[in-house]
Amino acid sequence: MKGKRQKPPFSRLRTWLSGVPHLFAKLMVLHCVACGTLASFYALRILSRTGHDAAGILAVILGFFGGELLLLCLKKILAEPREENP
Repeated sequence: MKGKRQKPPFSRLRTWLSGVPHLFAKLMVLHCVACGTLASFYALRILSRTGHDAAGILAVILGFFGGELLLLCLKKILAEPREENP
């Protein structure tokens, strides 16, 4: 029985991902939020286990990820509009 041969799974995944608009920005936002949340939980764990306040290092970590998100936002806002091909 000879039928149409399907594309390999990675090829289909690449085709599907190429249709997702702003994929990099979405993944960066997800990454920054996840890392910031994990850092906050870890700082709370340090506080509960040792009694030491980790607010300083947490502020640096969250500032880093917040700056990354701010730069990503500014990149999108200040980007020149694309010309649509008819």
